[in-house]
Amino acid sequence: MVRPRKRVPARTVAEAARSHSQVFHLAAKRCNEFERLPSGRLRFLFVPTLVCYAFSIEIGLKALALCEKGKAPLNEHDLRKLFTFLPAALQGRIIRDTDIIPEAPLAPDPKRFESDLDLVRRIFVDWRYIYETGFVDTDLGFLQRFAAAIQGVLKEYP
Repeated sequence: MVRPRKRVPARTVAEAARSHSQVFHLAAKRCNEFERLPSGRLRFLFVPTLVCYAFSIEIGLKALALCEKGKAPLNEHDLRKLFTFLPAALQGRIIRDTDIIPEAPLAPDPKRFESDLDLVRRIFVDWRYIYETGFVDTDLGFLQRFAAAIQGVLKEYP
């Protein structure tokens, strides 16, 4: 006999999601560290880095949606769909924070953000099984900035 799931308040789920997002963000940063091999070459864990950043973003967007709207598309992995579920003002803040590149400061450009988001929107799904399909284009730098922007916003929620 299958028991029905116990309903958990949205705030409780949001707090747990925020915590998980932070942990996967830390895991992504650790996977992105270079390791010197005995041969002298450097290696980093590219696929786990991408997957952990993408999962951190996914869970972070769900946490923000739960905080802002009391609901979120919990079975969704598409980062564009999750992002557009957020209120417009919050989207604008995340776009501004993502577009800040210390080496090349530019004015926030929503069109560039949308283009970059389209490139990474399915990373969590595509890159977990990349051995089945072969590599696809992506943008690790954008993913890192997007994840950092979401983490910055999440810190402001109680």
